[in-house]
Amino acid sequence: MIKPRYHWLSRLLLEEWRRVWAKGVANLGKGMQPVFLRVAALAWAGLSLLLALHWFVELGMVGFPDGYVTPFARATGPLLHILATACLGQGLYFLFRGLFGKGFAVRGLGLRVLIAAVLTVAPVLIVRNCPHSRTCSSAYEALTNTMMDDGAGG
Repeated sequence: MIKPRYHWLSRLLLEEWRRVWAKGVANLGKGMQPVFLRVAALAWAGLSLLLALHWFVELGMVGFPDGYVTPFARATGPLLHILATACLGQGLYFLFRGLFGKGFAVRGLGLRVLIAAVLTVAPVLIVRNCPHSRTCSSAYEALTNTMMDDGAGG
């Protein structure tokens, strides 16, 4: 059996290439993390701003053509305006944080997004879907001592 003359050299080069490749992949993960977090912050900002715009448009169209506003819409209108304004504010916060912020951390950003979603998006979804939920309708009727009247019906 004939051994190649420079077998040790090719083996050394292959080991060096593997070491450099592993180091480069490890550094790539650290270098891409801030970019990923900025994109995530900007994506959440975009979603928040779109939701706030959608909610403001819907709140502007509340009522029937003759001007009648249901008791449910009158009762929940101020709350929905406050939540839409908060969603707009947190959307602007994440927009500026994504564009100009420094020192991102995965846990910090994830926690902020979760808190923003729980404080703004979840309550709006609960209030908007309340007339379709028997449990929520019962709670509304017990709290206000009036029948649920959201304008739906015949």
